[in-house]
Amino acid sequence: MNITWIQTFIVAAKYENFHKASEVLYLSQPTVTVHIKQLEKELGVRLFDRKGRNIVLTAYGREFLPHAHNMIDSLDNGVNHIEKLRQGYHKTLTIAVSPLIASTYLPYWIKKYIQVHIDVEVVVHVVESNLIAEEVDKGHADLGLSRMESKTLGLSCEKLYEESLKIIAPHDGWDIESSPPLEMESLLSSEVLLTHNHPEYWDTILLELKNQYGRIRTMKVSQVHVTKRFIEEGFGFSILPISTVRRELAEGRLLEVFTHTIKLPHAATYMIKKSKNQEINDFISKIKELI
Repeated sequence: MNITWIQTFIVAAKYENFHKASEVLYLSQPTVTVHIKQLEKELGVRLFDRKGRNIVLTAYGREFLPHAHNMIDSLDNGVNHIEKLRQGYHKTLTIAVSPLIASTYLPYWIKKYIQVHIDVEVVVHVVESNLIAEEVDKGHADLGLSRMESKTLGLSCEKLYEESLKIIAPHDGWDIESSPPLEMESLLSSEVLLTHNHPEYWDTILLELKNQYGRIRTMKVSQVHVTKRFIEEGFGFSILPISTVRRELAEGRLLEVFTHTIKLPHAATYMIKKSKNQEINDFISKIKELI
């Protein structure tokens, strides 16, 4: 049985139109028709009935469709497996990671890990912290790196490290050395506080700010990199983990605000796993070595 016939059948079934299938497959419409007829001859049954200019699956076609998908999936898996072996990969480590960690520490960790474990293919799924435990629990990832603690039954959750938070404001146009220090009270009266770009600490901070300063203007921005962009454009200020703004502070694109009026908590990074294998243990060991 020709695999091309199977692929043509799946596309034709999806669009229920031979002309559309020919466009998607970059084939002529007569070629699509020939593929279907050859497959029907091989199986000994009709797979489609005509309905005006369109086509519909017959009962036999509906029964055969999932098997056709399985054949293509099996072929793809086999090709991918051989390609991995050709590239020298014999094992796979899939990591579900929050956007914040993915854009800060993770590239360095992976770089150091694969220098030693060259036979391990690392696959990275970037998902929000509140979804990482589910990814690990369902087996979609071997390891989770999250900014949110997980209490999901059957999973282990370990705090890897903590880092300080910084109050970050736009550059005011002055030379950094001669610029007057920014004060929290003046910021709150003149700027919008960009909140909820981290899953854990904002409720605590907002409660303390409201207790001390009363009503404040806030705007929720769910991603740290978007928050930073807002601040760089001169709109609003925020409270962010130091790892996310270290470069911008060093380059003078953002300013740090110092205050003794509120006590800032720390931001934590958690490791979430369900099972143990050598690849997971080796990667965790490398992270702990680099922290």
